[in-house]
Amino acid sequence: MVATLEDAGELPRLLDSLRSLAPDSSFEVIVVDQNPDARLLPVLANYAGDFPLRHLQVTFQNASRARNEGAARARGRWLSFPDDDCRYFPDTLLRARSLLLESSARLVTGRTVDEERRATVLRWGKARREFGPWSMFMCLTEAVLFVERELFERAGGFDERFGPGALFPAAEGIELMNRLFALGRREGCDPQPCFDPAIQLYHPDKVPPWDARAVRRFFAYAQGDGALVAKNPQPHMLFWVCRTLASASLQTLFFRGWASVAFAARIAGLLKGAGRYVLHGRSTTNS
Repeated sequence: MVATLEDAGELPRLLDSLRSLAPDSSFEVIVVDQNPDARLLPVLANYAGDFPLRHLQVTFQNASRARNEGAARARGRWLSFPDDDCRYFPDTLLRARSLLLESSARLVTGRTVDEERRATVLRWGKARREFGPWSMFMCLTEAVLFVERELFERAGGFDERFGPGALFPAAEGIELMNRLFALGRREGCDPQPCFDPAIQLYHPDKVPPWDARAVRRFFAYAQGDGALVAKNPQPHMLFWVCRTLASASLQTLFFRGWASVAFAARIAGLLKGAGRYVLHGRSTTNS
């Protein structure tokens, strides 16, 4: 499931990586196109016949809603949601499939890396492990999530208030995972999630460089984190946000220049996101 908007050449690289896997793997690709024009038609035509590929054009710009729309049309048992600037390595799907088959997990995750296989996006866990609400923050981002479709549907999919293009432009993966844990406690459908750092997906680091763009990015994404905690003021969430605020405060003091400003913006974004959720988020959809 690939939600894309204003593609600047990244999507063909993702599709090329999948084309190289097609002879040995069974999968379908649904591209949910949020562009208002037909710019993707010639791009997607290049992959006709290489693997099952469906083009779904929508009239909105909201990544979580786009993923939900694509998931509703999926035919396979498992769902995954790579960003359009990601790429699969030759062993990515093989390792994810092996873990799903050999374990009782209904959801597995891996880590994002750069071309040299160095970690990106998060400070990832170092070893394979089952994870829970207290440990999910170092085991999960939606780009490298493999989840059973039936479980995803029972949880109601992504909360469309979170993620790019939404009121709170981040934290959609953690928000979904938190609801999956709640669903397991309430209905006895434990997702039994498992993280394996050997499952790797290329995803570029957007920061550094430390500049005004980094400041805007930190501020915007932190609003998602703040709203997430306001929606779920549970002990594990409160501990995580307190640790995040403490870390950002220290880095604001010890870094210099744009980096210091970026971490200060992260604090401001957390507070704004929490306040905005209290004022506006509760009145919108998705529980």
